[in-house]
Amino acid sequence: MGIQTLSVLVSQDPAVVLSNAFDSDNGLMLPLDMTSASKKSRLFGTLGSISPPILNWFETKDVTTNLHHDGVLPDSFHSNERLSSFFNVLSTNQDRKGKTFVSTIEGKKYPIYGVQWHPERPQFEWGVDGVTKDPINHDAEAISCMQYTSNFFVSESRKNNHSFGTVVEEQTSLIYNYVAHGDTYYQVYLF
Repeated sequence: MGIQTLSVLVSQDPAVVLSNAFDSDNGLMLPLDMTSASKKSRLFGTLGSISPPILNWFETKDVTTNLHHDGVLPDSFHSNERLSSFFNVLSTNQDRKGKTFVSTIEGKKYPIYGVQWHPERPQFEWGVDGVTKDPINHDAEAISCMQYTSNFFVSESRKNNHSFGTVVEEQTSLIYNYVAHGDTYYQVYLF
């Protein structure tokens, strides 16, 4: 719930996140409704390196996986001075009942991003043994869009020059030390 957490932290107001307000769970696949701010963004616009076909698929194909019932209204970003001065809203979407939510944000000054959709799902999450109907789009366009997103986020992360002091310190901090296995196909990490 990164976009919700970022919104609460920046706005300093938990009320910006609406709980159980959206009918967007169970694998609702959507194209992104880009805002005018997306055109000059690092993620989707002229400040970045997105190819025209990838951008077109984001805008026209059901490539983003939505699995949420909580979210943030676009009005919250317009009316909350902290949110509007810190983030650009790059895209919005509508749930199954037509209620609009913010789906992609980008920091104006800092390389901070938030997405309401799940870039990892089309590439790595599949229905279980034919028992579960898989609502996620796994076609070439969805995979390409999500791979672009992954590559973009990794390239942004590589701009950080922080490192661990020793290999042992690094190994004890790896996320794989926290994986929990259960009766689900989700990978769960407990801290």
